[in-house]
Amino acid sequence: MDRITQGLVDEFVKNFDLGKESPEEQFEHFVNVAVVSSEYHESFDPSDVHVGKDANPGIDGLAIIVNGSLVTEEEEVEDLLSTNKYLEVTFIFTQAKTSSSFDGADMGSFIEAVRDFFREKPRLVRGQDLKTKAAIADRAFKNTAKMRSNPVCLMFYVTTGTWQDDQNLLARLAQGKQDLESTSLFSEVRSTPCGAKEIQRLYRASKEAVAVEIDFPSKVTLPEIENVSQAFVGVVPVATLFQLITDDSGNIRRSVFEDNIRDFQGDTSVNAAIAETLSSPGSNRFVDLNNGITVVCRELAQTGNKCTLHGYQVVNGCQTSHILLENRDKFDPNRVLVTLKLVGSANEELVNAIIRATNSQNAVKPEELEAMTEFQKQLELYYGTFSGLQALYYERRSKQWAASPAEKTRVVTIPTQIKAFASMFLSAPHRVAGYYGTVRRKLGDTIFRNDHRQLPYYTSAYALYRLECLFRSRTLDAKYKPLKWFLLLLFRQAVGGALPLLNSKMIDKYCEDLLAVLRDNARAASAFDTITSKLHGVFPPPSSDHLKTQSYRDSLLATIGDGELAGA
Repeated sequence: MDRITQGLVDEFVKNFDLGKESPEEQFEHFVNVAVVSSEYHESFDPSDVHVGKDANPGIDGLAIIVNGSLVTEEEEVEDLLSTNKYLEVTFIFTQAKTSSSFDGADMGSFIEAVRDFFREKPRLVRGQDLKTKAAIADRAFKNTAKMRSNPVCLMFYVTTGTWQDDQNLLARLAQGKQDLESTSLFSEVRSTPCGAKEIQRLYRASKEAVAVEIDFPSKVTLPEIENVSQAFVGVVPVATLFQLITDDSGNIRRSVFEDNIRDFQGDTSVNAAIAETLSSPGSNRFVDLNNGITVVCRELAQTGNKCTLHGYQVVNGCQTSHILLENRDKFDPNRVLVTLKLVGSANEELVNAIIRATNSQNAVKPEELEAMTEFQKQLELYYGTFSGLQALYYERRSKQWAASPAEKTRVVTIPTQIKAFASMFLSAPHRVAGYYGTVRRKLGDTIFRNDHRQLPYYTSAYALYRLECLFRSRTLDAKYKPLKWFLLLLFRQAVGGALPLLNSKMIDKYCEDLLAVLRDNARAASAFDTITSKLHGVFPPPSSDHLKTQSYRDSLLATIGDGELAGA
């Protein structure tokens, strides 16, 4: 491996605490994150896409993206279908080799493994990780009637060498692509060979915050506003908007819609009307009929007619943006115009005010507006009060820590926070399976309440971080990983005992006692080891479905005494 690639891998291994893995597995994780991040722009755990460790022939990584979300459980497919009323599916396969050569036989094995993954009766032996991915794929294909188009299949074969367009290897890739296309399962199949330079570029891109330069000649400067560095309003061709909302592959940048109150709502009457306008002879009237797009940038720089946007969010216009992109073949994006408002501000209160104001014209429910609550902002600040070995980084905005030196294992996303808190302090580990948005709705007003103390949220995330550390260091047997949400609850019961009210001052003392154990490596390892040693009668569960039942949760709780490890 060349020195540059090795240096990037070393940085990656440190950031994700993968020092216990073999060099081959470290490189597999490195490749998986670099490749998947080129198509999926949110933070994710490398283990969510790694299948190489489980003796799966030919495949080292597999990410299944459904409606822009990285899916790791079957239930998420149904949840996303229920939320969006449609499915868009992308499969991303990787094979990573630390050798510097591109081997035709290995390429053939990789493509055959991908082909076998989609067979109704597979010929190759599958490990548990690949079985789980296959179950997700099966659930998606059972809903083909709700797919807007057939899935996309992307394959990346990666080595540390130099790709030189070898004729024989290109023919092997072309044949493999043709074989997959012949199944009629996919709307698009791509096979991409990557050498050292290509994977270096993909990895560096995975750490960058979104920054785009656009032409914006038809604009006026808005009057000076407190806490606003610059602000413009004007019209741009839809092609310019596409520069902001799509990546280099033409896919939607879901990460730039994180601050939008609503995700794309699918086939609503309003969205249908927008699509009808775009496909009509009067598409040039679009700019007069639509409210336009509002974009807030943490940094906004102007040079002549060009504007450079750093760390930007589309805070209003999510529905319009998606419909424009969906219908791009029905109109000329260089001729149809859209109103664009750019606001440069790093002031959080102002940003939230803009979000509320620009969405006030829509039929937005009060609880949807509460998604931008002060609680989330304060929770992010609260996390910032912990430093050193106690530091965690709350990611309220997509990839906000991507370019920072923060250890990525210490980054806590909102979905992770929801599941950790619900498991540990709401005693609901059996309810956290599925798409996190659906989980959030199920929990209702039991989470992120303004009267809740903030320490339990941090404590649940820190407990999950410490538990994951024990798994990564192999101090705790990885076979218990399917129980990780339950282990948070069992730890709380065994160490803390009866739970005080989450809005009482007593909960802070309760959490400090839990943290005292978690911050001590030996005590934390001993506590979780004691807990898992008592689960032999109820682990493994009869089936994965048992993990979603209250009765199974209760059977686990019955094995652990209330507060039996207090002072451990």
